[in-house]
Amino acid sequence: MEIKKVFSVVFLLVLTLQGCSYKTTYQPIEYSSMVNDKPRIVEQSNKYIGVFDKGDRIIDPTPLNITEDKVNFTHTDRKFFTVVHKEDTLVVSNREIDFRKVHNFRDLGGIPTSEGRYTKWGKIYRSGHLHKLNSKEKEKVVSLGITTIIDLRTDKEIGKKPDKIPNSLTYHNYQAYDDSEDMFSKTKKDVLKGKLTPSQADSLVVEFYSLYPTHDIKKVREIVLTILDNSESTLFHCSAGKDRTGMIGAILLSILKVEQQVIIDEYLLSNNYRVEEVSSRMKLAKFGKFLYPKINYQVIENFSWIKPMYIQAMFDGIAKEYGSMENYILNGLQIDKEKQREYIEKYTQ
Repeated sequence: MEIKKVFSVVFLLVLTLQGCSYKTTYQPIEYSSMVNDKPRIVEQSNKYIGVFDKGDRIIDPTPLNITEDKVNFTHTDRKFFTVVHKEDTLVVSNREIDFRKVHNFRDLGGIPTSEGRYTKWGKIYRSGHLHKLNSKEKEKVVSLGITTIIDLRTDKEIGKKPDKIPNSLTYHNYQAYDDSEDMFSKTKKDVLKGKLTPSQADSLVVEFYSLYPTHDIKKVREIVLTILDNSESTLFHCSAGKDRTGMIGAILLSILKVEQQVIIDEYLLSNNYRVEEVSSRMKLAKFGKFLYPKINYQVIENFSWIKPMYIQAMFDGIAKEYGSMENYILNGLQIDKEKQREYIEKYTQ
């Protein structure tokens, strides 16, 4: 065991110095088309770029007729712009929030609902874990108006990588998944030993998704209500910000009357925003082949990327248990129509 630890350190050093290619995935990966929406704002190295259709007009804060596809904004603070786009008046901002030490950080604002409304920007955020948050980026979290952090991880995950957040924020840990048997660690060992096939890996993820929203409905309700009842802004996260976070995000958007296909498209943004993270993991896996020759790269991909069929399994699991998402909201989460309408008015416009 000690020899393996030494080799692991060596391979990590080699990886850092030499790198390893992961330009082609071992299976097709589906990405979200939401990143191509216009108009949109993109944050790049503390600068903001607006991507528009010609003819779009910014009416706030300064009237501006768009004559080019891209507009560079000189300010470094996050802004919300009111844009007249194809006769519709929209509020736009940057969906992905740029953090060096936190992956997959994004705003659930600007998403269209079935009622012709849009979710409000700056109210609900989602991300990966906050263990590497430095002092400067802690200030950035506060600047976003976030007052509450909801951590969806298990005790063991938190013990290894506890959140490092500003003292002024309220922290909650809600575990809707009981990992008392440490299945996460056991599965990881099976992956390293090559005991899982790609189809078995998919089946495990699908089963997890199908059970998570109904297994401990009281805990899921507590998570959802803590977010929706907050008078300020909330950030919720798990480890990578893709699976548990993806499901809670899908439930929240369902309550706000976002259509299922749009929810899936938002869910898939985790693939767009985690390319570098997954690439690093796959590079490490290639070097790990020396220690664990039975590693199956496609299995690792199945646990690293997300697929539409995963979140579909969540919807199917809810339908199987409650008949429909509407019944799940009403009878499972115990949010009646009147309360749901209050949330819609609060979080959409």
